[in-house]
Order: sequence, then C-alpha cells, then structure tokens
Amino acid sequence: MGTGEWGVGSRKIRTGIGAADIVALVFVIVGGVFAAVSVGTALNLPAIQARGTGSAALLPVVFGAVGGPFLVIGIILAAVSARKRAMIRRVVEEGRFVMADVADIRPNYSVEINGRCPYVLECHYRDPASGTLHVFRSRNLFFCPAETENRQVRVYVDPENFSRYYVDVESLVPDVEIH
Repeated sequence: MGTGEWGVGSRKIRTGIGAADIVALVFVIVGGVFAAVSVGTALNLPAIQARGTGSAALLPVVFGAVGGPFLVIGIILAAVSARKRAMIRRVVEEGRFVMADVADIRPNYSVEINGRCPYVLECHYRDPASGTLHVFRSRNLFFCPAETENRQVRVYVDPENFSRYYVDVESLVPDVEIH
C-alpha cells in the first residue's frame, strides 16, 4: 500500500497526498539541510576561521536563522497532516457510519492541477433524533463521479463530534484507474 492508504477489511481507504504534505516535505528538507550546515559550521568554526581572513562567527547563526523556521514550519505541517490521517483512520476503524445522500457534485475551484479542477461530493445527513442537517464533503476526486448523484454514501463519523468524518467514496464508485 502506498502513502496515505490502508486497508479496512478488503477495501482501501485513500486519503491521498495533499499540497500540505508536499510543502511539508520541501520545508523539512530545506530546513534540515540549512540546520545541518549550521551545526557543521559551528563544530568546525575554529578551522574555518583559521583558513579565512574575515570573521566566520556569524555563519552558523545565519544558516540556523534561515533553516530553523523552515524546519519548524515543515514539522508542524507534517504533524497536522499526520494527525488528520490518524483521525480518519480512527473514525473508519471504529466503524460507526451514517448513510448520507449525495446532494451535489461540484468542482473544487480552489485546487487546479494541469488546468483541471477536482470534484467534491457534498453529502447530506439529517439526524432523526435532533433533526439537524449535517453536510459532509468528500476528498478531492480527479474524475467526474456523475453516476453517484441521487445515491447514498457511507460517511464514517465520530459520534461525539460529527466534524470528524470520512466520506467513503470508494464504496460508492467502481475502481478507477486514470491512465
């Protein structure tokens, strides 16, 4: 199984790799390189100063000041992404779900890859006890799931907090391979 997917029974749950994951990776790599250069420079400062004519005392500080924020931001973004994946995994593994109606299929214009916007399913579930309407949105889908309109989809939820959920679009649409 690849990054961002794991099996539940015989199905695969896909969370995908988002922009935050890519940014986190780039920030951790850049910040790590600068932090390593900062530490290496600090450890070899006497040798560096012996070979040069100027003061090299600021080199570790400059590399650390540049690399430190990159590294911290990258770690924070990676932690937020990992926490979201763990929440989805926990909600799905607990197996509590509601059947929600697919109310709308719309392009997500805030994301564009190769000139195309992904689709998002909007699902509605009315709680029979309270009458509250819950609106759930699926992950980005890079194919048009038109055949899913006016159907129901399984939405895994945390019963204490419905804002923790996962729309199981894999159970609704057939296996799709984009070539």
